[in-house]
Amino acid sequence: MDRLLSFIGTVLALFLALGMPDGLASVHTYPEGNDRVMYRSLQTLRDRTDQAWQVVFYKRMQGGQTESIHLRLVGFPGGSALEHPHPLKITTGTERVWLAAETAPVTNAVNVAEYDLFEVMRQLNSTTPLRLTLPLEGTAIELPIPPFVVEEWRQVAQE
Repeated sequence: MDRLLSFIGTVLALFLALGMPDGLASVHTYPEGNDRVMYRSLQTLRDRTDQAWQVVFYKRMQGGQTESIHLRLVGFPGGSALEHPHPLKITTGTERVWLAAETAPVTNAVNVAEYDLFEVMRQLNSTTPLRLTLPLEGTAIELPIPPFVVEEWRQVAQE
């Protein structure tokens, strides 16, 4: 029994020292045909009011060239309504600020918006936590993006 506990402790210590293996990341590749590929990171995160948001960061490539890098935010039904069309404010811990333009709506749902992050990802050169200021109808709310998610986004952008 002592050997088993010692083994488990050693494995946990290695995970803490070396980090989680890449196989546990939520980055996926989707071939779309005609030499077109989508790379995607999918997370569910909570804003400062504890409302859950599905956060989909994806890049589309064709012929080895990046076509687009987008961020789709989906609020769960019955939650806040996003203001359309409105840019997304992205802030780093060092107070660097970007405004990402909202792209054409993918749906008529008020709880879904998509933003062009191509330029933001070109300029983001570290795995610093981010804050998204979500434009809600009549107000705004912050959605913190932890470093492990930013690292996934950078991984997708660099694929």
